[in-house]
Amino acid sequence: MKTSFTLSKLIPLVFTLSLFFAFEASAQQAKKISLQGFLKDANGKAVADGQQTITFKLYTQEAGGTAEWTEDQTINVFGGVYSTHLGKTVSLENLNWGASTYYVGVTVQGTELTPRTELTFAPYSLGSPKAQEVVCSGAVGDVKHSILNPTQFAAVNGNCWVPMDGRALAATDKLRQITGMTSLPNGGGLFIRSQEFANSTNYDDNRDTNSPIAQVQVEDYRSHTHSANLSISGGTNSDGSHSHNLRINSGANGVGGFKAANENLSLSQHGIRITGSGAADLTWNSLFTESAGGHSHSIYGSATGNTSSAGGNETRPDNLNFWVYIRIN
Repeated sequence: MKTSFTLSKLIPLVFTLSLFFAFEASAQQAKKISLQGFLKDANGKAVADGQQTITFKLYTQEAGGTAEWTEDQTINVFGGVYSTHLGKTVSLENLNWGASTYYVGVTVQGTELTPRTELTFAPYSLGSPKAQEVVCSGAVGDVKHSILNPTQFAAVNGNCWVPMDGRALAATDKLRQITGMTSLPNGGGLFIRSQEFANSTNYDDNRDTNSPIAQVQVEDYRSHTHSANLSISGGTNSDGSHSHNLRINSGANGVGGFKAANENLSLSQHGIRITGSGAADLTWNSLFTESAGGHSHSIYGSATGNTSSAGGNETRPDNLNFWVYIRIN
C-alpha cells in the first residue's frame, strides 16, 4: 500500500493507496497484508530519513466508527518511503473478511490521515475457505518423489496429490477420466523405470513403447553361469577286460617253468628262476608284464553338488528411499 500525506497539520488529502497483498496459506504461518506508503511534510517534501511510529487501524466505515483492528509499528523511513506488513504483531485472523468491507486508517504523530482507504479484493480471500487450501502444484499424472511424509506433502502441495499406494480411483478423479485407470499402481518398495520410447535404444528387453504403463515387472536375473567343485563316486565297468603275459628278460616267453625263489640259500637270491637242467638253473632273472594292447574303460556313477549361498533376500543396486506421490486431480 502506498500513501502520501502531510505531517504538520491535519488537512483532507486526496492520495492513492496502492496495495500489494500477500498472505501465507499454511496454517503454521500468520496471514499478513503487505503495505507501502510515502510520508511528506507540510511543504510537500519527503520527511527526513529515520524511524517513525505509525498506528494502523482497520474500520468497517469510511469515516467515524470504532476500529476493529489496531497495530502500532516503528518503521524505518528512507526518502519518505516506508514498507511494512499489517499483521506483524497483531493477528488479522479474527476479522470477518467474508462479510465486511474494511478501510485502512493511518495515524502519524497522533493524527489520523483522511480519507481512509478501502481495502480492495485481495485481502478478503483471507477469510475464504478456498483461500486456506494450498494451490496444487504440477499437473494431473505427474509423479513426485519427496522426503515429506503424506501429511506434510499434502500441506504444501495440495490434496490433489496422493501416495502411489495402489488405492482405487473414484470415477470423478481426473486421472481416471484421462487414462481409464481404476486404481493406482502400488509403488511401495519398487524402483521406477522409464518407459521405452519408439526408435530408441532398448534397455528393457521385456517391454517396448507399446507396453502398458505403470505395470509391475517382477524380479529376474540375467542368464549367467556358476563354477562349482563337485565330488564324483563310481567305478569302471567290465568293458575292455584283458590279460597280461609275463616274460623274463632273457629267454623266450614261456620257456621252462617258474618256481618260487630262495631255494639256493648260499646265493642269497630272492625272486623267480627257471627250473630245468643245466647252468640255467643258476640264472636269476627279472620278470615283466607284456603290453596287452590299446583298450579303454568306462566310468559309471553319479555326481552331485551345490554352489554355496551368498547375499540377502533380494537383488538390488545401491539406492535411496523416498515417498512417491501421483497427482490425480
